[in-house]
Amino acid sequence: MAGSSGMIVPAGISESETGLLGGLIDRAYPSLCPPAVAKDAIVIAVCGPNDFADNASPEHDGWFFSDFFLFHHLLKGTASKQIWMTCVKPETLVAKYKEYAHGNPRSTRKIVLDAKMLSETQDIDVHHGKDLLERFLATLAGLCKDVKGTQRPILVLVFGHGESETFAITIGGIGEHESCPQLGLPKFKQAILRHNPNPNIALLTTSCYGGGWVQSPYLNATVMSGVNHKEELLSWPTTESQSRCCGSRYATGIAWALIKQEIAGIRRGSDDGQELNGSPTFASLVATIHQTLKEEVDPRESCNISFSAKDDLLGTEYRARTGFPLTSYHERWESLKSVPPGQHGNKSKSATVRFAESIDISIPAAEYRLRRMALEYMRSKPGPDEAAKNHFVHNSCQRLISGKQIPANDIERLSAALIYRLKTIIARGTEYKDRLGLIFPDCHECDVWLYTANLSKDPVKEARYDQIRRLVLDRELFDRASGNEGHEYAKGFNYLAMVLTESKWPTMQITVALDTLAKLNEEQSRAAFTVRYFKFWQDRDVRNMLGTIAKSTKRRLRSRSPTKHPRKSLEGAFGGLGFA
Repeated sequence: MAGSSGMIVPAGISESETGLLGGLIDRAYPSLCPPAVAKDAIVIAVCGPNDFADNASPEHDGWFFSDFFLFHHLLKGTASKQIWMTCVKPETLVAKYKEYAHGNPRSTRKIVLDAKMLSETQDIDVHHGKDLLERFLATLAGLCKDVKGTQRPILVLVFGHGESETFAITIGGIGEHESCPQLGLPKFKQAILRHNPNPNIALLTTSCYGGGWVQSPYLNATVMSGVNHKEELLSWPTTESQSRCCGSRYATGIAWALIKQEIAGIRRGSDDGQELNGSPTFASLVATIHQTLKEEVDPRESCNISFSAKDDLLGTEYRARTGFPLTSYHERWESLKSVPPGQHGNKSKSATVRFAESIDISIPAAEYRLRRMALEYMRSKPGPDEAAKNHFVHNSCQRLISGKQIPANDIERLSAALIYRLKTIIARGTEYKDRLGLIFPDCHECDVWLYTANLSKDPVKEARYDQIRRLVLDRELFDRASGNEGHEYAKGFNYLAMVLTESKWPTMQITVALDTLAKLNEEQSRAAFTVRYFKFWQDRDVRNMLGTIAKSTKRRLRSRSPTKHPRKSLEGAFGGLGFA
């Protein structure tokens, strides 16, 4: 939406939607914001992954280090004090993995760490993995104490894996990801408020599900995330020659947009380019970076990115809000060594595999991601291995967890099956329980099969369960498996029936509740179908194909008149109903 000053303002942001506690309470808008850096600012950054079992390799979690060292290079010398923390020595990274690149393998990438750049990493503090999180929190608390009574901004950069349920970010540790310490919102809030009731904090995170930090009503800070609270952050795809991930698209989007703003500012400024006339507002800069990510970095990415502004200062002049200098990023980016485009995996199907029917990635990268999903799934009490519908999924998961490989043609099947079971079934079961306001363990925490096995000991409860289960099944609240998703997974509707059986609700109340869920589910499905319908007919390849058919049959394509067939917005058409 264009403002009167010609600047871009994200749609949907209005004064009435902001919260009294600061930030955008319970909102996550589709925009992106860079970190805040000023001459008197303080930067503290932490890179979470350890190097257990070569975890820091660019083939595994090394892309977090690519982001970490990119920002280290871009921000060097731009703030009064900077603290960069990790649990893996840069010398170790270079000795084991040679170099770390950043950018799209289809085009020129930049080397952000190699042997020649080690002299630039002397300011990086390396801590033991088991101590990294506590050292980070203690340092952060001390910095907030130092700036008490001032408005000096503290930029906090956190690079690491995020959890889907708590949004906590893994920091350090000495073993597998699941056993490592985690930075959750309560710990973060306790650290920044320990000695300072109102610090000027800006948090940028490249974690999955980072939008969960944006939505918190208890954190009055500028928070910037590359995804919403339901999605995983995407790295750049691997190269065929080395199977290496080269940082995140989110970080690339920030860097490119800053360069674009810098060049535009110089054009608006004086002849020597040192003073800028009319720096953009915070909101307009957010929209500019979002546009850069969507249109220039990778048009295929969904761009469900999230932000919130401390004290809701969205319309404040850009440098007054963030203090981010605009006069050196292009030079710093260009000073990095360039490497030519790598051979992308799509050129050789033998080197890549389709993951979850959406993206082509290298086989080692796919197995690594699947191994993490397999661990999550097998810990969700998924039912007996010997159940007929579990054979393929459970056997494949156990092979991956034990360190063995699975056939390449099984990777797509397993990835689709695990996403279906974890996201479509288990997560939705918990969502339904929460929407009904019932206090009960989440779906992944419950052994539904053990519960149903014990029902025979209580005929009255068993009869109640059977009746409720039929009510659940009749309303088709859970999607059926299709394609590579494999067999239907029963845990969802069995779990919901179990929850309602254990409630004190009478049958009539349960029926009304299930009817309400069914109505909401139908509205969500209609909205999702409408979105897919519009995207299909707007696809250029589809239009070209139809044009070819029309030409061969000597007919022409017609556009439906918008005056005869007005399109309603999704919210207007469906009353804004749907699941969060």
